[in-house]
Amino acid sequence: MRIAIVTDSAAAIAPDYAQAAEEQGGFAIVPMPVRINDGSGDRELLGLSADEIDRDITIAHVMGHTVGTSSPAPGSFAQVYTQLADEGYEHIISIHLSGALSGTVESARAAARLVSVPVSVVDSRTVAGAYGHIVLALHELAAQEKYTPEQLVDCARAMVEQTTIYFMIPTLDALRRGGRVSPALAMVGQMFRIRPIGTVTEEGTLTYVDRPRTTARAKERLVELSRQASADHASLGSFAPELLDTLVPHGRVVAIHHSATEREAYELQEALGAIAREAMFSALPPVLSAHAGLGALAVVVY
Repeated sequence: MRIAIVTDSAAAIAPDYAQAAEEQGGFAIVPMPVRINDGSGDRELLGLSADEIDRDITIAHVMGHTVGTSSPAPGSFAQVYTQLADEGYEHIISIHLSGALSGTVESARAAARLVSVPVSVVDSRTVAGAYGHIVLALHELAAQEKYTPEQLVDCARAMVEQTTIYFMIPTLDALRRGGRVSPALAMVGQMFRIRPIGTVTEEGTLTYVDRPRTTARAKERLVELSRQASADHASLGSFAPELLDTLVPHGRVVAIHHSATEREAYELQEALGAIAREAMFSALPPVLSAHAGLGALAVVVY
């Protein structure tokens, strides 16, 4: 069966990886809308290049403007699904940002009811490369045309359970402006110079695991936590379907993300050593950098 894979831009897949998958076929990324409010109304970042969007978001953060995001409309998904069906794909697996953080997965489910091709919609229950690396793995397996949609969906869910993401947010200001944290919490964070380290729970919600009080200590904790996760995953081994045995070895860092801090991300990769040598390296997409703000770093361990 010819199976196509669809995701959204919050998967934080590096442009060269995405281009290679698109050229191979049976792959699509649906962009998530981003808008900026400078006090005179919302301006959607439409028709711009990736560099131009990053520039506008960076300027907005520096100026203290609100950067907001929203889910793609069901029609956007339906258009992609229909195009893939027209190309001869018989089934689509659509895997998306945690439903506890965004309505994207519900939008995909609504679109699935509008098209003739069967669509399996998967809530990743996580963010960024924590499901971006799963999307790429599924596409690689789907291209072999020897697995059923059910096998690939089971594979995706097993990989979610075996993936951990840690992220450092240097300031809570962007989250405050986007309504993700209360002004009181943001003010306390600023007063005590808190640089929170967060992760994603099994239910797909964000939670803090540590609150270092300097950026340097936050980076150290990010490395410590990632190394511990690597050791834990490596010792557990795989409990997933056999087809996963051909993919990334357990305990490896599969993605490192940054928000306008490329140099610091390379330093983070160097500090992590051998476990991060083959990690996908990418800037956070606009839909995530809008909330994380400048200076954010993230590590994904499989």
